Amino acid sequence: MNVEYYTGVDERLPVPIMLPPTPEFIDLEDARILVADDVADTGHTLALVHQFCQGKVADVRAAVLYQKPQSVIDCDYVWRRTSAWISFPWSADLPVVGSGRADGAALSLGG
Repeated sequence: MNVEYYTGVDERLPVPIMLPPTPEFIDLEDARILVADDVADTGHTLALVHQFCQGKVADVRAAVLYQKPQSVIDCDYVWRRTSAWISFPWSADLPVVGSGRADGAALSLGG
């Protein structure tokens, strides 16, 4: 699932937004779902996903690398608890766009 919330360092939308496509829970009433995320900062995105899954599956739990004290959801599995701002490698750099070459030429892989 893709939920958009943060727009910058400690800057976010008024509420988290679930982006399409959203999963269809067909014949999953006995399923046990584990929702994994990098950090539960406010916990609002995890709470949204948890609420979306509740009643459609048998059990839903959350696992995160880091949980902040202000999180509105208490995750079931947490690697570390912290109040510090965390810059993950996958979110600290801008996305790679274009060919990746300074001259704009396309790269050829193999062949």
